[in-house]
Amino acid sequence: MNEHEPRPAAQSDDADWRRLEVAHQRFNERITDGIAMAMAEKGEISDSTARMIAHVLGRAFGRESELANFGRTGEANYLSLRDEYLHLYSSPSADAYVREAIDWLGTYLVQRENYGSGRQFMNEHLPPKLDKLLVRTDLYVQGIPYRVHLPASVDSGGTDALCEELINLDIEKDDALQAFLSLPDVDATTPQLMEAFREAHAGSYENHEQALRALSPLEDWENELADWCIDHGVDFEALQWNYEPLIERLRQIYDLVEVKGYIHAFAS
Repeated sequence: MNEHEPRPAAQSDDADWRRLEVAHQRFNERITDGIAMAMAEKGEISDSTARMIAHVLGRAFGRESELANFGRTGEANYLSLRDEYLHLYSSPSADAYVREAIDWLGTYLVQRENYGSGRQFMNEHLPPKLDKLLVRTDLYVQGIPYRVHLPASVDSGGTDALCEELINLDIEKDDALQAFLSLPDVDATTPQLMEAFREAHAGSYENHEQALRALSPLEDWENELADWCIDHGVDFEALQWNYEPLIERLRQIYDLVEVKGYIHAFAS
């Protein structure tokens, strides 16, 4: 996903809520049935239900809106639709129905394009919530792309604000922070971002073996093996360690992220 794609045009504050309400009354039963089916199957809404929701929401902006176009054709993507439906989502005029419908539509779009974290942060027995769904995003900061993960409730204004924050944090100079933000379960908009980073960061290393030595009892095991070799008259140099299984085991305890040739470790 590229944050330099064109912003959706419909960003005014004059959404026609009356037209939306009329469309809602017309399609409410079909949309409700579609959501009920998704709940029963513990999955996403169908393509047809997503298009009906988009059609209803698009009535607030008119026929030329991205939402209306998706409702008619089924052709669009998450990023082109996001700011339109989030404009409605954050409006004081949005009622519980509108917000729930947008939760379902936004989740459907993110999952359809395989950008999201899935339901791992949600209760599978409850409807989805956009602020619980993290979206993989390539965020450009001073022309340089960084892989981050943002709640699906964050719009273009939110990503612009995050860019400014990352500039202030000198992200270009902090490879370990870049590695941390690339983790799929890290919300880059969390208010205590740097505290979370410092708490999770277990160190940066030149290679996997160095990380293994720092973060596991490898040296103790080597000393024990050396003692065993002495006791049994075995040449220690004749034995070769297989580090791969140990590194894989280390990955079960730490997230290991490579950035610019260094391995950055974070407590899982």
